[in-house]
Amino acid sequence: MSVKEITELLEKVNNDTLTSTEIAAFAGMLQENMYKRSPGFENVSKDDVQWFQTYSFVLNKLELFYKGEIYDIKSGGDWRQAMDDVRKLKFLVDELEEKKLVNEVTWFIDGIALYNITEPEMYKKQIFEKVRASLEKIMD
Repeated sequence: MSVKEITELLEKVNNDTLTSTEIAAFAGMLQENMYKRSPGFENVSKDDVQWFQTYSFVLNKLELFYKGEIYDIKSGGDWRQAMDDVRKLKFLVDELEEKKLVNEVTWFIDGIALYNITEPEMYKKQIFEKVRASLEKIMD
């Protein structure tokens, strides 16, 4: 993993231009190189990968919110194809709900998570702060 890749992502976080697709691609690259035990990925854990998957999912929810499609179950509610550990998603959504950034949270047994974003800019800021902290952690 190059510092350049992480620096580019951090720059996108700072410029408010990072997308869920970019985070998902980064999570996939991390996972692939972690399993291959590629040089530079020694400090990357499965937990790190799962957090980036989670951040991608919740950022995708924001992107759908801006399109008026937040309750689109196919593209934004089904977490099963987006992440390996739903517990991280539940933890993060609980935190967002506690901060009143989301409400009307509903979990369906078949892998669907729906919620309303009440404060989109604060929601985005919260997610980007978490992405930044995770990027800095793996860069150390």
